[in-house]
Amino acid sequence: MKKHPQAPRLNQIAALLATSSFAAMLALPAHAQDAKPADAVSADAKADAVGLDRVVVTGTSQAKSKMRSSVSVTDVDQEQVTNLGARSEAEVLKLIPGIRAESSAGPGGNSNIAVRGLPIASGGAKFVQFQEDGLPVVEFGDMNFGNNDYFIRFDNNVDRIQTLRGGSAATLASQAPGAVINYISKTGNEPGGSVALTRGLNYNETRVDADYGGRLASDLTYHIGGYFRDGEGPRKSDTSSLHGYQLKGNITKTFNGGKGYVRGYFKVLDENAPTYTGMPAVASVSGTSVSGMSALKNFDIRTESQLSIYNQTMPTADLFTGRAGVANISNGITVSSKAVGLEFKNEVGGWTVEDRFKISSTSSSFQTQFWSTNTLAGVLGNLGGASAKYFNGALAGQTVTTANLKTGLVSQGAAINQQSPDMGHFANDLSVSRNFDLSGSKLNAKAGLYMSKQDIVQQWQISERVMEIGHNGALIDIYDGAGNALTTAGLTGYNNQWGGCCARDIDAHYSNTAPYLALNLESGDFDFEGALRRDNFKARGSYAGGKQVTGGFDVDGNGTISGAEKNVYLVDNVNRSPINYDTSYTSYSLGANYRATKDLSVFARVSKGGRAIADRLLFSPFVDAKTGALTAGLEQYAVATVKQKELGVKYRGKFDGGNFGLFATLFQTTTEEYDYDQTRTVGPKLNVKGFKANGLELESALSWGNFGLNANAVYTDQTVTKDLVGDATGNSTVGKTPGGQPKWIYSLSPRYTFGQLTVGGTMWGQTAVWNNDFDTAQVAGRAIFNAFASYQLSDNTSINLNVSNLFNKVASSGGVGGPSNLNGQQIVELRPEAGRTASVTLRYAF
Repeated sequence: MKKHPQAPRLNQIAALLATSSFAAMLALPAHAQDAKPADAVSADAKADAVGLDRVVVTGTSQAKSKMRSSVSVTDVDQEQVTNLGARSEAEVLKLIPGIRAESSAGPGGNSNIAVRGLPIASGGAKFVQFQEDGLPVVEFGDMNFGNNDYFIRFDNNVDRIQTLRGGSAATLASQAPGAVINYISKTGNEPGGSVALTRGLNYNETRVDADYGGRLASDLTYHIGGYFRDGEGPRKSDTSSLHGYQLKGNITKTFNGGKGYVRGYFKVLDENAPTYTGMPAVASVSGTSVSGMSALKNFDIRTESQLSIYNQTMPTADLFTGRAGVANISNGITVSSKAVGLEFKNEVGGWTVEDRFKISSTSSSFQTQFWSTNTLAGVLGNLGGASAKYFNGALAGQTVTTANLKTGLVSQGAAINQQSPDMGHFANDLSVSRNFDLSGSKLNAKAGLYMSKQDIVQQWQISERVMEIGHNGALIDIYDGAGNALTTAGLTGYNNQWGGCCARDIDAHYSNTAPYLALNLESGDFDFEGALRRDNFKARGSYAGGKQVTGGFDVDGNGTISGAEKNVYLVDNVNRSPINYDTSYTSYSLGANYRATKDLSVFARVSKGGRAIADRLLFSPFVDAKTGALTAGLEQYAVATVKQKELGVKYRGKFDGGNFGLFATLFQTTTEEYDYDQTRTVGPKLNVKGFKANGLELESALSWGNFGLNANAVYTDQTVTKDLVGDATGNSTVGKTPGGQPKWIYSLSPRYTFGQLTVGGTMWGQTAVWNNDFDTAQVAGRAIFNAFASYQLSDNTSINLNVSNLFNKVASSGGVGGPSNLNGQQIVELRPEAGRTASVTLRYAF
């Protein structure tokens, strides 16, 4: 493989990364629509199959229709999401072309989300921003233990989700060059509401939704609503780990003859929900091909989870004092967030002033068990043990053998107690714009200033724990040849996971100031768009990692050091590191759209955007541990740069009794990024990588009498173009396809109405993927079918039946770990899609 030339300094850094301890609101927000309110859909709009007349309010400097915009935008409405029967936020994204959502993490979030061949290198949604009404929910999509899907929920308050891929996202949002996914709220312009009760038929979940909006006066509207849910989610956990609610509301006052408005809004989200991690399955392996995955004997990965009634809590050692404590690790992801905001718009003397403001007080936690699949003999060998006993469960105190294990397999994985007491976020976007008449052409100029702050205050307590793999698996203790315990309640140590990485205390604060300028020129059938943005990023605070206590630590205070107490890591506050660096980057985007006819337009766009690296840059050689500044000569790695080219066509037509629409975009994306993932088990945890992708994105819709069809597909040819560690160590992945990236992703959603009854479904799937960036094994593609039936009992009352994964397929949401031959079986580790789940909803509208 051809090596890329590198400076000697970079080779040194690469070697350090591969070995040593290191391996251990939208900037331009949604605009109020003067002509058509967000929650009013006209008959003409319903006839527009892919919504080409719908106004783009996400990631654009001037609100105008999709037909006139040089960007790729998709709208997903309440009906589509309801029919899909999505069980998590990431599953909702299956309806959006260009988005790759690995949706198996469950209702609590923690999903991997990417767009158009941009990598899921570090987990989370690095290049994708979730927004509510034009402002970010949080600033960064891939914060450690803080992915952006933790903090957002789809409910009846949402009128639609509008998603902008590529294009002006580079200049009209910060930290989101890949895509902006904007949840647009109802505002009460269309009076009415609903109440709904949803019950899982073959899984334990009950949910109540309610919302209502209307007019208090001719110039005053409001909307309020929310949900409450309780149970355990789509997988068995026996721990009732799903419980919580969301409440949202807004009130809007219009003035100046409808040219101005002021809106206040609030949101309260308080919920704990399970998150699912990797689990083992049996696979058929032929050469480098993996297919035919099936459930283990006595453990069905379609319905079970890694959660256990025998592993709800774990002993802990305080990060600073070492004092004994207890943590609940069955809560999954817990979020408590309170947000308030204000929007203002007014036109005076030809100038339009807009401002959007939001501040949130947010805390969260991540508490769960990861599995790492092994045999009993393998675990004993890893820990130098001679025997094992069940710590609890039905066989408590008995010797563990391969025969009496539920599945014959044992996990030696991470038990995670991670707390984020402050994940607060602030954002404000102020802009001034004006229209100019230029001899028959129209020019809109807009200048603005976006300011934000993101707090990341966290404590990590991550310990290694041995447990039985299986439904409600028991904890296992390991003993040496003399009968001395090497573990405590299954723990091999305290805060010792992944080479002792995981006693951490982080007090980080990131702020951004981003002035921007956007110009839109309308000349005949042409629309030209251009924008510049300058992000000025500041990082302040401090952080400290763990240090092993020499000779162990008497955590329980009984006067002896035994078991896990021999392997204790506490936060090394003496060697605490500062965070004190600044970085800046410039983004641009240029686009042109030509309307050949009222039903056909073509567009082209080039753009360059950035994404400042936040907390994932800590504990790396790119930040000087003594000064907190960026390491001299390596400042560029504090920003991931994305370049994109797009060429698209939008077309709609009518035929006898029906209409259709097509939105197709050719794209090319390139990026170079610093990548850090502490949980990675194949390849270096820290690296600098480059990627290139060429592809085609297709969105289409057909409406013909009582029949409707939405069909989306994305082709992506992605390769690794840079691998700093791999080139330095002779194990390069350059030229290979990144693990988990399929060539094709597709969805097909037909529906048909028979009087009061509507039936339909969605098939979504992907072609084969490689199991890792080294392309060592290829995992067969898969397709999942969801089905629904909706019956209108009366003018106001309906009943809906949703079935997800109708054919109960065993399928991985991304790549797999392995395969490995364990106990004579080919075992892979994967995050599986949930099996067949059915729910029924009774809804009353008023």
